[in-house]
Amino acid sequence: MIPASAVTAVGQMRHGDHLLLGYDTDEERETVLAAFLLDGLASGHRGLLLPPADMPAGVALSFLEAHGCRVDEEVAAGRLCVDAHLATPEGLWDLDEMIRREARRAVGDGFLGLRVCTEILRSQAGKGLKTLHDSELLLDPVFAALPVLGICQYDSRVFDESELAPLAGLHHGLVGADQVWRDDLLTITRTFAPPGLALAGEVDDTNVTAVARALHAERARPASGARIRLDLHELHFIDVGALRLLVFSALALSAVDGTLVLAGVAPHIQRVMRVTGWDRVPGLRFEPDGDTP
Repeated sequence: MIPASAVTAVGQMRHGDHLLLGYDTDEERETVLAAFLLDGLASGHRGLLLPPADMPAGVALSFLEAHGCRVDEEVAAGRLCVDAHLATPEGLWDLDEMIRREARRAVGDGFLGLRVCTEILRSQAGKGLKTLHDSELLLDPVFAALPVLGICQYDSRVFDESELAPLAGLHHGLVGADQVWRDDLLTITRTFAPPGLALAGEVDDTNVTAVARALHAERARPASGARIRLDLHELHFIDVGALRLLVFSALALSAVDGTLVLAGVAPHIQRVMRVTGWDRVPGLRFEPDGDTP
């Protein structure tokens, strides 16, 4: 089994994957699930959502509409389904049998596989979480034998770390949002709590356009808006051209009363910005370590 600390980008999931999503915000949950389900539609899979409450499919899947999905059409065609099974008293007890049955039904209906998303409420977990642990253990043979892949969602604001750690060990690993950019030097990922972007590796003239594109897209993100936070803790090198891009972006944000917040800036990069005076441009702010909002 892959260590629980391993995080798989949702776009890299394969048949048999049974991964845990411990999300901090609704935006993070919807971003991951939307990619998972829409990838499934493009791959000939049926998507099955098991919400913790009985609700109409159009309501449970409404977050997909922001991603261009015509939910009503997909539900009518049977490509997306919602089942309130987890909201029933027997919800967790026979979850493995339910998913086994639905996977076989999807194949019987001509689909190439089943993508299932479960959402567990803290109140459904059972005394001492034993019911939930047993239920997760019984799922493994189902994922091993059938063309099914799944995401089990746990709200990190409700389940604490001591509860999530053993639950993660019952999965094949963790799942996270797709990376915004990745090349041999640089990885750009979206962060959710707080919202923003995280840069890891090196930025030079070969990938600075990817940073510019990511910053531009971030301005359209409702959770960020005119305040963009860049986490640079894992950034080892940035050339002068890329620093000028950050200055330019900060000035543009300042013009609309916005701010570019830089977190985790390495001392040698801060020194370059002090020497050039770029650390004093309007709209640019350095976030002290331990000052995460």
